[in-house]
Amino acid sequence: MRTSKRTPGTPGSALTRAGGALMILIAVVHVVFTSSPNWAGWLAGELRDGTASAESVAFFWAQPGGFSVVVLLLGLLAVRTANRGERLPTYVGWTVLAWVGLCVFLVGPASGFSFALVPAVLLVAADVRARTAASRAPAAVQPRQ
Repeated sequence: MRTSKRTPGTPGSALTRAGGALMILIAVVHVVFTSSPNWAGWLAGELRDGTASAESVAFFWAQPGGFSVVVLLLGLLAVRTANRGERLPTYVGWTVLAWVGLCVFLVGPASGFSFALVPAVLLVAADVRARTAASRAPAAVQPRQ
């Protein structure tokens, strides 16, 4: 059994870990609550042959064709990165925040995207904290980026 070795964190690693854990939770909850009765039709080829109903297609894009797997992978990567005492690239948190913000704007605050604002803000806050700490550290001690 392989265990994950946790190293001393960089400034912001706890925020990155929390943001990643929340993304994992959101992805799993999304899969559970959008599980679809349409799998039989999809496996039979209704999406390929164009006979799927509009509802079936919408469920496809909310479930296996949606972003749940990508959000899950990004959450796992964030947790692993934080556990190794490393930082995510700056653009990760800002891009997630911009994407979620756009979706909230387009769909409205009553959507599930509002929940995703929390891990997005945590990733941005982790980056800001790490960059601030790096700028205050002496040149010989600054972490590699």
